[in-house]
Amino acid sequence: MKRRHSLSTKLILLFVVMAVLIALTMRSGFRYGIQDQLRSLAEPHLLEYIRHLHNEIGDPPDYPSAQALAERLSLEIHSQGPQNAWSTSGTIPDLSSFRFHSHKSNGDYSIEVGRDEHRLVIRLSQGERHILLIPQRLSHGPQVPLAILLTISLVLGLIALAYYLVKRLFRPIQAIREGVNRFGSGELDHRIQTRRRDELGELTTSINIMADDLQQMLEAKRQLLLAISHELRSPLTRARVNAELLEPTPGREKIIADLKEMEEQLTELLETERLENRHSKLDLSANSPSDLIAMVMQQHFPDIPFQLQQENNDAYLSLDPVRIRLLIKNLLENALHHTPEGEELPIITSRIYAAGWSFSVRDHGAGIPPEHLPHLTEPFYRVDKARQRDTGGYGLGLYLCRVIAEAHGGELRITSALGDGSEVTFSLPVAQTQIPD
Repeated sequence: MKRRHSLSTKLILLFVVMAVLIALTMRSGFRYGIQDQLRSLAEPHLLEYIRHLHNEIGDPPDYPSAQALAERLSLEIHSQGPQNAWSTSGTIPDLSSFRFHSHKSNGDYSIEVGRDEHRLVIRLSQGERHILLIPQRLSHGPQVPLAILLTISLVLGLIALAYYLVKRLFRPIQAIREGVNRFGSGELDHRIQTRRRDELGELTTSINIMADDLQQMLEAKRQLLLAISHELRSPLTRARVNAELLEPTPGREKIIADLKEMEEQLTELLETERLENRHSKLDLSANSPSDLIAMVMQQHFPDIPFQLQQENNDAYLSLDPVRIRLLIKNLLENALHHTPEGEELPIITSRIYAAGWSFSVRDHGAGIPPEHLPHLTEPFYRVDKARQRDTGGYGLGLYLCRVIAEAHGGELRITSALGDGSEVTFSLPVAQTQIPD
């Protein structure tokens, strides 16, 4: 079974990937398209700010003025010269880890900007004297990890909320899938329920309309078949009665045989349509499978010594005896028809388990090509496309067998190999019942 991938999960991943790509695109666009313009616009203001700081510190630098300025602006100011050096923080920093790049000169002094992983430094150079302006290091108190944790939790919560909303948005897809599966299993009276007014709601409405059309078409076909079958029974009966009154001749016997075959076709056709109707009911009663098999063999195959293997067939099961006998008869006729003259007769196997009853018939014929196996239980399907009478029946036998098995809640399986014969098995999940008085 192939692993199913959630559409909601795919959409959430798509949203996350798109958000990252949009952020990277905006960052790159800002960096390469706008940053240079902002830098050129901000640079005169920064130089003017540095000039005012330099003027307030004084030339030569005045320590009290620098100390007051440092306290007011949260700066560290360091002065280094050939005759003296001082720092508002008490310690002159080591600048070996800073990477400086030159900025524009402002009259009598030059400006350099440097930074390491954590801090920014502005160095004003005038001859051999240097003044360092260093903003105070950002505080890493307990609120920083808490803010990071809250941010991550909020992002995860937003992703979970987005997943729930997407899942809710696509909830009708699950109902549509279940509805389509029920349509495929034959429940054409089922309708998909939804109150959505979007594209998924329109899709649901279209599928329900399609189911209505299919149901009406199949019902019209069923009614037509039933009507034709009922109408043909009376003239066929009259024709057979008239044929019986003719003088015995080979032609008369052939006509009677053909009329009998047509009556059997109509009977099976009517039976399949009755069983396909969801309102049809089985006439269930306690029956012994061994008795049903014996009745079929005695009534229809009295002179054929089938190989019969039975196991626990004395138990009684709740079955429809008329339809089960028809099922067994069709399987035996089909096996005999495909057994060449002189070959071993078909093998019948009947076993009753705790979970139900299994019955199989294996012939020793030529086998069936694998491409035909899935279609053998379809109505009127024939392996021989020429539909010659000596190569098979009229295509309703195995179809009726499948319908009877499914009406009992079971299934019909066909296995075959070319040159090694075929085996048809039906399994019915019927419970054992009391022996009738």
